[in-house]
Amino acid sequence: MNLFNQIPYLIFRRWYLLLKEKLVSRLPNIALFIDQAELAWGNIVNSAEGGREIKIGGFIYRKLPIRFNTRLKIFDYFRRFWSIEFSRRMLCNLKTIFFKGHLYVRVGDIGAVPIKVVSFRILTRTDRLLRIRAILSGSDKGNTVIFYSIKRSPNNLTIILRSKSLTDVRYRPCR
Repeated sequence: MNLFNQIPYLIFRRWYLLLKEKLVSRLPNIALFIDQAELAWGNIVNSAEGGREIKIGGFIYRKLPIRFNTRLKIFDYFRRFWSIEFSRRMLCNLKTIFFKGHLYVRVGDIGAVPIKVVSFRILTRTDRLLRIRAILSGSDKGNTVIFYSIKRSPNNLTIILRSKSLTDVRYRPCR
């Protein structure tokens, strides 16, 4: 095959590679996004460290800092990563109370939960939805496979579905 016949292929190949690079660079780092989303609940709880402690009904509660001093602020923080449904679940599972005009969060160990992405693979990808298979570490059972459905919009990503949410304290439906 001579070079003249290969020119259209080479032009197409170069165009395809440039287009693919542009599309991939538009997506934020998905592993970092999932890491931040999984850490969101813990960030709220850990922000109360060093805060004033009270004991009510046999449980210890700590005062949250000004950054998270209302349920709306916490909900908005969760909404950076999670859908409305998951944000509501997470807020409910925080077990917050108001005491003398301040918001407190229940202190306690929930055990080891998967929080760090070891690897991930995009299973399907459309204009509006990503389906991802991720392997997360941090659980007491070792690495855990989690499936995510992530809604894409021009400005952000939102997790709308997460597998194994019933076994994780943070994502259980509230009663």
